[in-house]
Amino acid sequence: MASITINTNLASLTAQRNLSAATSGMNTAMERLSTGFRINSGADDAAGSAVSTLMEAQISGYDVAESNTTMGLSLLDTAEGVLDIVGDYLQRIRDLTEQAANGTYGTSSMQAIRTEVQQRMLEINRLCQVIDFNGIKLLDGTSSAYINGTGVNLQVSNNSGIENIINLDSSLFASATCTALFVTNETGRTADNWYLRGQSDPTNGGTQNAEGVDINYETPALLARITGKSIELSNGTKYDYSKLGYTAILETQYDPENDGSVTDGICSNITALCDAVYTDDSTAREFLQFIDEAIENVSDRRTLIGAYMNRVESAVDAISVQKENIVSANSAIKDADIAEESSNYIKYQILQQSTATLLSTANQTPSIALNLI
Repeated sequence: MASITINTNLASLTAQRNLSAATSGMNTAMERLSTGFRINSGADDAAGSAVSTLMEAQISGYDVAESNTTMGLSLLDTAEGVLDIVGDYLQRIRDLTEQAANGTYGTSSMQAIRTEVQQRMLEINRLCQVIDFNGIKLLDGTSSAYINGTGVNLQVSNNSGIENIINLDSSLFASATCTALFVTNETGRTADNWYLRGQSDPTNGGTQNAEGVDINYETPALLARITGKSIELSNGTKYDYSKLGYTAILETQYDPENDGSVTDGICSNITALCDAVYTDDSTAREFLQFIDEAIENVSDRRTLIGAYMNRVESAVDAISVQKENIVSANSAIKDADIAEESSNYIKYQILQQSTATLLSTANQTPSIALNLI
């Protein structure tokens, strides 16, 4: 039989404990409903909190990787856009050169063709020199991505290791200027890189080139006409246009004492090239094959860009799928079930109110003892 006491009110203590528990449960439910998270501190679920933190780091990494791949696509789009223009200009240059090869054009007409071709070549060079993406020169051959042969690495995942990058080949960043496209040799050297009689050849141990100009150009006859010099290949074939009185010498010369840089701009290259080509129908006809090679060069590069764009877009899709899976897993751990928490809130609210009422009644219980005195 329960006794009636004044100093100890066990019913009140029980009601206070239950009121505290109901208030705590209601506050927890309210916090989860207001934040949307089941885990708001380590006390809610220590293990779940640790796992969720790692997953959130991965999710953030995937966001950055997605941004990286998007920038990579923008870089490729920028380069392709300029190459599209270069390709159109090259096609126009080919059309004009094919006209000049017909032999029905007089001096003034040939001069008009030469002028338009020269201006289009200059514009190609200008575009290739000014186009850049975030400070990276794309088509003038001066970027470290091309010079060092490293290309551009796209970080397409949130982990380290070579398997988490896509390397854009360095050939994408080679020069697309007219000098590089038209005046090239088998080893990739440009017109700035020939060695005249008696010059030191840095590609051959610095030996003196006593045999004249012997550099294995693909366009020896054309270059002989451009330089006005005699060109003799290692197989004994000779090309000598100096007797024709052609005097347009390239101002841009290879400088072996200055890391192979040139001593002047490239404008004189184009001027000399156009002067050499658009003099008669035979030289114009000879130049057609080099325009075709230039068009093929640009086309191959655009094809490679397209292949990389498809690959990078696939990486974006893969990142989206991986991110979606991690987000789903993190949601299962951290997010609150709103329906459940709403029910808990109502439950604890009712318990709080009923317990408060009972606590008031329990606090009045000791007053019964007054009726016994």
